[in-house]
Amino acid sequence: MYLGLTYISHSKKMLTEDMRMQLMRECQVRNAHSNITGLLLYQQGFFLQYIEGEPHTVRSVYQHIQRDQRHEDIELISEEVLMERRFPHWTMFFRDYDFVYPHIRQDYGELTTLAKVVEALEEDPALQKTMFDFLKITHDQSA
Repeated sequence: MYLGLTYISHSKKMLTEDMRMQLMRECQVRNAHSNITGLLLYQQGFFLQYIEGEPHTVRSVYQHIQRDQRHEDIELISEEVLMERRFPHWTMFFRDYDFVYPHIRQDYGELTTLAKVVEALEEDPALQKTMFDFLKITHDQSA
């Protein structure tokens, strides 16, 4: 049995692309060590993260995130019991939509990856909608 947890947060300061890549690498190493899998999406100062693993480990990671001074306005979106992981091979899948989004239509690899996310979330329409809403909000405002 596993626990899947989704939250959104806001970065206290704007992060450069290099800072975001460093954060992603830190997450991957820490999550591999803790046997946590999931994904992290970034867009214009906002994060949406989904983590999954052993319940006590996921809760511990989330408590660490809540104490992390780089975040503010942390909001728990969902917590659910899983019989199997949705993203068993992703220690931390990361997408920086400030960088990627303008090129999505030209990048078959990105579309394939997003299709995997959608497929993995088919059994949880609310979580799937949360992720789509996250991706849509700021881009719709800037269009």
